[in-house]
Amino acid sequence: MNREHERPGFPGDTQAASTWPGRLLACPVVWIALLAGCAASRSEPADWPAIAPSNADAQAHGTARNVEPAVPDLSDRPSVRALLRLALERSPRVAAAREQVLAASEVSAIDSSLPDPKLLLGWYATSVETRVGPQEFVLGVQQGVPFPSKLRSRSELGATLARRQQVVYERAVRDILVEVLQAAHELAYIDEATEIAGRIASLLERYTTAAAQMDTASALSELFRAETQRAQLDNDRVILRELRAVEVERILALLDLPTGTPVGTPDIERLPPVEASFEELLRIAQAHNQELLEAGLSLEAAGLRTDLARKERLPDFTLGYTHIFTGDLPSSIGNPPGNGEDAQLFTLGLSLPIWANRNSASIRRAEALERAARAGRRDAALRLRMRLARAWFQVGNAQRLVRLYGEVLVPRAETAARTAEDLHTAGKGALAGTIETIAVLQNFRLAAARARSDYGQAVAALEAILGQPLWRRRSDEGGSK
Repeated sequence: MNREHERPGFPGDTQAASTWPGRLLACPVVWIALLAGCAASRSEPADWPAIAPSNADAQAHGTARNVEPAVPDLSDRPSVRALLRLALERSPRVAAAREQVLAASEVSAIDSSLPDPKLLLGWYATSVETRVGPQEFVLGVQQGVPFPSKLRSRSELGATLARRQQVVYERAVRDILVEVLQAAHELAYIDEATEIAGRIASLLERYTTAAAQMDTASALSELFRAETQRAQLDNDRVILRELRAVEVERILALLDLPTGTPVGTPDIERLPPVEASFEELLRIAQAHNQELLEAGLSLEAAGLRTDLARKERLPDFTLGYTHIFTGDLPSSIGNPPGNGEDAQLFTLGLSLPIWANRNSASIRRAEALERAARAGRRDAALRLRMRLARAWFQVGNAQRLVRLYGEVLVPRAETAARTAEDLHTAGKGALAGTIETIAVLQNFRLAAARARSDYGQAVAALEAILGQPLWRRRSDEGGSK
């Protein structure tokens, strides 16, 4: 290129100005910055955690579009399985935990990436004349590069936090399912108790009528007894109605349904007995309990933070490139070798972690948090044993009451009631005694319903501690065999 016929780039010189875009685009630093930006835009998304797709995603999208999801019909004996499915699909708590998992899955990609490059532009307040021409302005780019092991540690920490958030999501799902199960068992008991209370009210009405027609010395006391029992039963029935309203509202809140949605009696399946020992249940809980898994992952994350704090004493690097744009000397001055050639400068920077007090304090802080996480993991294991022991007792006690009423007391009371009715029909038994025997039968049936509900709720609480359904393990093992 013959520079003798080129003109220097003075302000207002349109011919010289037309040459600057070409020189700017030809500058390597511009292409480096553009390529860095393109590389950042093509970064691959992090792998999402394995979350089973459900209708919750469609519901979330519908809510974003202000489309109200359809209200399901629960007025005709909804099954427990249907209630659980609705809870997973509609619960805002589950949806929030799911989104937190998706957000945490991106942490590893964020923390393991290089920092954004810096584009530098400089100009001279006073023109600097050199042997090859005046230096006009400077364009450069810098890229920070952390020590390689730091990026790896940050990536591992992000992956660990994502796995911990996945456990938090599983815990939210577990808690919502357990609450729905317990509410369903309680509502089924209340409805059965209401039905039994209605039968007892009919018996007391017959008892009151019979006592009023008695012409004996004990007629007054019998009538007083019947009326007081009816008054107490009326109060119990009012309490049952109010308790039902409470449990219905609880289910509606868990399923994110509007107030006033009718809910029928849940169709409760009869649960088999729990035959596992405490030691067997403890082994299951130690492998699957979400609180224990979360504490273990918190300890793992604390260890990675300690390792990362120690690595902060390692230096970081800065790679740089600078392009100095140089103008041409006037032809009157001459044309020395290299006239108008731009200067290029490559730089390598190195951080100096010389503040030992700060780095040592960061390490001590991370080590203290790791010790705290280790103690928290130990405490979680101890509390798991304590909670499991109590839940195991409650399941066993409720199971014994179910057998006591279902296999002993209710059958015997049914036999006694049939005998009393046969004697009264044959004219050999008093009406008051017959009605009282039938009332005892109804009270035993009420206690049996209470025991079944307590057993179902106790099993649900036990499954929450185990971290998985109790009988799924048996079916899986049976299938593998």
